[in-house]
Amino acid sequence: MTKFNEYIANLNPEIKNYFKILSPVFPSFLIPFIETKTMMRLKDIGYFCGMDYGNPDYYHFKYYLSTLDHSISTSLMVWSMTYNVKKTLAALFHDGSSPAFRHSIDYYNKDFKKQESTEINLEEFLVKDKGLMQLLDTYHLSLKDIADYKNIPIIDCERPHMCADRLDGIFLTSLVWIQKTNISEIRKLYQNTILVVNDDGEEEISLIDPINVDRIVELNDLIDEETNCNEDYFSMLYLSELVRVLINKKLIKYEDLYVLTDLDVFKIVKNNLNDLEIKYRYERFINLSFNPNAERQLVKKRNIDPLIYQIRYSKL
Repeated sequence: MTKFNEYIANLNPEIKNYFKILSPVFPSFLIPFIETKTMMRLKDIGYFCGMDYGNPDYYHFKYYLSTLDHSISTSLMVWSMTYNVKKTLAALFHDGSSPAFRHSIDYYNKDFKKQESTEINLEEFLVKDKGLMQLLDTYHLSLKDIADYKNIPIIDCERPHMCADRLDGIFLTSLVWIQKTNISEIRKLYQNTILVVNDDGEEEISLIDPINVDRIVELNDLIDEETNCNEDYFSMLYLSELVRVLINKKLIKYEDLYVLTDLDVFKIVKNNLNDLEIKYRYERFINLSFNPNAERQLVKKRNIDPLIYQIRYSKL
């Protein structure tokens, strides 16, 4: 069984259906790129920043969702809207350099608002993947072709505009974490999207029905409420502090976070629970005990202002 076939065989059926909504025919050229070392690592990097290991009384994820799942669905969204191989591959690799625990490591770096501190140079990261470099030669592609996603607005753009990474995040988080939508509704919402050129001359995902925009904005606001609550803030903060202890005790280096997976790090934690400080930090994370009146940082606001054809939602 190939790596891709094994991945698909173990994929949650709902996510398989979601992939088909985005692209009824799976583009075969993606498969060898998905099988690279870089992408295969992402199946063991949880999309929800290590919170799969968090307090089960607060986090009730429907099932495990990986960063690889999100990377593939983002690429399928870009493919269905552009049929552009380079843009689709750039979408696939846009989270290629994610560290273990993703944005929880932004908390480690005290980057609470933007949550971009972990975005290291993607080209420098990907060039170490020899299998990927051979594939690029085979397909006559450059590393820049797949690593320059920041300059491809359909993949990544400034808020409050809408891009594939952002829309996919709304769909997946609403489906798996807050569980306020379902596959049927996502199908309806996605069928109402088109690609337009906005006032800045950039490609942007737009919707064609105000009712569907209302719903996407509503889902986004529900997610924003969840990610700004005390429970999520302190969970991510406590996980970042646990990682800091591991680094301070030289059990891992910061750079190791870009090689290890979530599970790898937690194995190190559990093998060192005889250390009282590690045990304390670990138990504080999983038990999620905090003072609701404690001082805390302001965190990222997930504001969006989608287009309806060429008109901003806020202008209606």
